[in-house]
Amino acid sequence: MSVRSVAARRLRTVAATAVVTAVAGTAFVPATAVAADKAGEHALKMTLGAPAPTGPLKRGGATESMILTVANSSDKAQDFSAWLPGEPDGPSPVLKDSIVFDVTAIDAPATKSAIGHQDGFFQGEFYPASGKAFSAFSIPAKTEFTWKVTFGLSATYPTNDGDFTLHAGRLVGDIDDDKSRNTVVFKTDPQITPGKLNQAWVRNDNAVARPGQRAGLLLEARADGPGEFPAELHRTISAQGFRDGAGHPDFVLEAKIGGKIVKLEETNDSMWELPVIPKGFGAPSGLSAIDLYLSLGENSDIKKDTAVPLTSSVYMTDSGYFNVVETKVTAGPASATSSPSATPSAPASPSPSTSASTTPSASASSSAATTTGGTTGGTTNTTSATGSLAATGSGGAGLYGALAAALLAVGGAAAWFGTRRRRTTRA
Repeated sequence: MSVRSVAARRLRTVAATAVVTAVAGTAFVPATAVAADKAGEHALKMTLGAPAPTGPLKRGGATESMILTVANSSDKAQDFSAWLPGEPDGPSPVLKDSIVFDVTAIDAPATKSAIGHQDGFFQGEFYPASGKAFSAFSIPAKTEFTWKVTFGLSATYPTNDGDFTLHAGRLVGDIDDDKSRNTVVFKTDPQITPGKLNQAWVRNDNAVARPGQRAGLLLEARADGPGEFPAELHRTISAQGFRDGAGHPDFVLEAKIGGKIVKLEETNDSMWELPVIPKGFGAPSGLSAIDLYLSLGENSDIKKDTAVPLTSSVYMTDSGYFNVVETKVTAGPASATSSPSATPSAPASPSPSTSASTTPSASASSSAATTTGGTTGGTTNTTSATGSLAATGSGGAGLYGALAAALLAVGGAAAWFGTRRRRTTRA
């Protein structure tokens, strides 16, 4: 698969995720489950027990086990399906081999388990051995099923990540899955206070991008805290959020590399890949900065001076976008016919893909004067677009409902497993 195709699929996933996020809270949960939620009663109750043996987890060290129980108190059989998503405390996504995970039946039908990844998040999945991924169990009336959940950190767990939080949550069924008894925080050894990955756009000038006229920017990246990123950091630059009547804006992006200004090849319309930041990037690496220049080609049909949203999205080969920062640059025709729009249109997501995609994805939105990063611990970080750094990380437990719905919306379980992701990103 060409780089152009990979980039296109990555951006289509942005739109699919955004659409699903808007409806995930209601559309994914069956009507019976919603009704039961309102009544405060559920046919099923799920409980994730305390891990044993207790103590912090070491990278490449011993695992810990928990008992997962699902009890059916109703007078009829109930369908049940769940997963165990989780996230690290730190700036690095969990890669495909960073976690040891298994679910085996104790008093339940034979069970299979697997690890899925989407958007940089870990998903622990288990399902009946006789079925397919994300198939449901049927729990008889007045019956309790139990499983043994095994969890650990592999030797490749990122050194810049700290504790790991694991949740047990419903996918299908009338289930009481109260987080207070279905969340486990695994401490890591050694204990660290994780830092952040900070990206920032800095304007070099106030020039307007026009045919033959560059608008200069500086893109900075800095890591703080202990540890380092376990793989190369890729950055996608995108102007695909531009929507102001131009069917062919004909953006040109150049970068200063090795002291020379070179034109970057588009990987898709209005998308470019920057040189990678090498594996091992961390606080001792200092500041990574690259000069960029936006202009327009001679075939641009932009009719007036307009704000163009530029985003820089960071990802690793086996992760999704986990750090996104945006700025706006004014672009216009060779002879401007009007002043810049006072209220430029907000970035619009590309059209949703109708097929499953396993490429990195992210969504970012901002007002005309903000630089928006990703999330750390589920909190969005927003700074002004004056060059201050947007602190971002890999948190985001609130995304799980949307990710669950995305599984159904974009084509099923294949989108969630690393085999297909690796085949796509390495093609």
